Amino acid sequence: MNKALAVLALVGAVFAGVVSIAQDKPKQAELVAMKVEKAPELKAELNDVWKATTPVTVGTRYSREKPGPQVELRALHDGENIWFMARWQDETKSETKKAWEFNEGKWAQAEGDEDRFAVAINNNVEGFAEKGCAALCHDGAMTTNIEGQTADLWHWKAARGGQNGVCDDQHFNGEVEGRKDDEGKGAYTGNANEDKTAPKWVWKLKAETTGAFTEEAAREIPDDFKFEDGYSVPSNLLRKPEGSRGDIEAASEYKDGWWTVVLKRKLDTGNKDDAALKAGEATHIAVAMFNNTGAKTGKEHAKSSVIKLSLE
Repeated sequence: MNKALAVLALVGAVFAGVVSIAQDKPKQAELVAMKVEKAPELKAELNDVWKATTPVTVGTRYSREKPGPQVELRALHDGENIWFMARWQDETKSETKKAWEFNEGKWAQAEGDEDRFAVAINNNVEGFAEKGCAALCHDGAMTTNIEGQTADLWHWKAARGGQNGVCDDQHFNGEVEGRKDDEGKGAYTGNANEDKTAPKWVWKLKAETTGAFTEEAAREIPDDFKFEDGYSVPSNLLRKPEGSRGDIEAASEYKDGWWTVVLKRKLDTGNKDDAALKAGEATHIAVAMFNNTGAKTGKEHAKSSVIKLSLE
């Protein structure tokens, strides 16, 4: 083979390799929010309305070596509000979040956390359309890293709001610790005394001692209250959120080893800390899954790749 032919063969091999790599690159998932004329009931149920949508199943990963759960996503809108449905398998239902337990004359917080599901919606973060949540991770901190760039965060928490039909509304900005609460009052507050050695509130006498620990179901501990060993009370008191932090409604159900979570919000809330969505347009999102864990380092939760969200 002469030198010219050898060069052509080498160029051809390199080009073929580039084409092969491009073809092997996974296609970006697309979630289409179907336009409906009638708003669906806010229920965690895969009914006929939801079955008419096109589901997208995306994988998540804790790291390159460790896969996370797959999650089935659906979306729809009616021109005013948007709904997301997420369904994923989970062997256990976790919604206690370090509950207080009384034993042998003293209080202690139990092991265990909560299941969570989060959706990050790009607002104007550079690189989010290509990297998704990876564009928000800088040296272990979740931040956009650039002043003025933000991403919306819908953060469903099984123990802190999920039982009460609320999804926490947060966002990312350019500060060092850039995961922030939206303006307003959150759906929960810590249940602890000033010394953090015992709960401040316990169940009312006639209240059910399971489910949503709301202001209506709670009372401050009476001085003469007698506790029996094994008495338990949640570590957070649930309440009605206010302001921008209370924009997102939720419904959830755990059944037969599956979580079903439905989230609802106005397409455009008018709040500066929310991403505005518009019919006929597209943006990018990414999801994260938390299996009975917190979020201190970013390694505890599984993240998806970037997903294109298109609204009919």
